[in-house]
Amino acid sequence: MKDVERYLQAGTRENTRRSYQSAIEHFEVSWGGFLPATSDSIVRYLVDYADTLSSNTLKQRLAALAQWHITQGFPDPTKTPTVRQVLKGIRTLHPAQAKQAAPLQLQHLEQAVHWLNQEAERAQQSGNLASLRRSRRDAALLLIGFWRGFRSDELCRLQVEHIQAEAGAGMSLFLPQSKSDRENLGTTHYAPALKRLCPVQAYLDWISVAGIARGAVFCRLDRWGHLGSEALHPGSLISLLRQILQSAGIWGLGSSGTKNQRKA
Repeated sequence: MKDVERYLQAGTRENTRRSYQSAIEHFEVSWGGFLPATSDSIVRYLVDYADTLSSNTLKQRLAALAQWHITQGFPDPTKTPTVRQVLKGIRTLHPAQAKQAAPLQLQHLEQAVHWLNQEAERAQQSGNLASLRRSRRDAALLLIGFWRGFRSDELCRLQVEHIQAEAGAGMSLFLPQSKSDRENLGTTHYAPALKRLCPVQAYLDWISVAGIARGAVFCRLDRWGHLGSEALHPGSLISLLRQILQSAGIWGLGSSGTKNQRKA
């Protein structure tokens, strides 16, 4: 049984495991449900949160409950016709409004990168290593995210040892896992070197000033510019993007969404 659990865990992404664990805790602790659950209790749970949680969140909660029952050897109470009908009714009575991030315009990207480059030049002249590293990191984050359209979690999972970059030529970025890679085979992405707003040069400038040879490309920095051992958290990128844009004099972007969307 231990081997089965080990392979089941390997087949589930880490962020999915965390969200499933949170969903189970919500059902048991916040709502007061009991496991194994019945179809009736699942229905009551859905009804109680129908007007406060989105239908997508409720579906994710059902998926977590379903997995718990299957892995523990119990019948899945989430697949009954009653549960499905109630979920359909919730979607009908509480339709979700799609929220999309305002796309990052090319001129906004240019303005932000120009400001970051100016910050880097000032930091280099004054010997401010913390500001220099932060400016170089943020420029690389913006440009790679923009040209490749990476999700926040994909940017945070980029590893130096999985990237090959050559100035004036291009770069390849390998992701062992991604949301679109259902078979976990890994995906290699390519970005060309550009005459301006170049993601390749921005990446090389960043790892050079940071002295990174292995590990997360986009790691945390403390106030003194010391590199943290962990990557940036995906949930922090929206506020970081908002901060960069506002500092560069750009307002109203970067408030939601998971991608650095681009619109030329």
